Amino acid sequence: MSKKNKIYWFEGVTEKGVKSLLTDENSKYRWLRSQRNRRILVVLMALGTALVAAGSYWPTLKTNSNLSDGTSVVIYSVTAIFAIFAVLLGYLFLRISVRGIADAPDELLDERQIKIRDTSFRYAYYGFGYIVLVLLLLMNIGPEVKLFQPEGNDGSYLIISMMFLCAALPSMILAWRERDI
Repeated sequence: MSKKNKIYWFEGVTEKGVKSLLTDENSKYRWLRSQRNRRILVVLMALGTALVAAGSYWPTLKTNSNLSDGTSVVIYSVTAIFAIFAVLLGYLFLRISVRGIADAPDELLDERQIKIRDTSFRYAYYGFGYIVLVLLLLMNIGPEVKLFQPEGNDGSYLIISMMFLCAALPSMILAWRERDI
């Protein structure tokens, strides 16, 4: 492998990819870079992750074929799976809109960009900590209220939603706060 395109495994980026986003070689994505469009992306990502988290409550298809142990097969909602792919696409657009600054390693950024990135990480994980705290409190009182226990809920959509939120929140904060990236 040539040194021209170093892979940063922990950050999930390549040197060539980050440099192309930072130098604005991808002029076809300029429409994503205005503050208004970035904020629209942030709102859509927040709604998308909330829809994915609610995926356990969406109607599922149950077959009437009883298995030998008396259980029936559950087919999960196709709509929730489409919501997951929509959030993934939104996340990719969000990364492009903030020029990959939230995911870039220090050696590819200047001091101003490093400071902006570090500030967005600080606020992102403050917010993420509060979201996790609220979810833990709701899950603690949920069984008595029957809030978080629909039939067949294994929490998988909530876990997927939290993984998306964990990955996207620094870019979301960066996209919302910065005027010109």
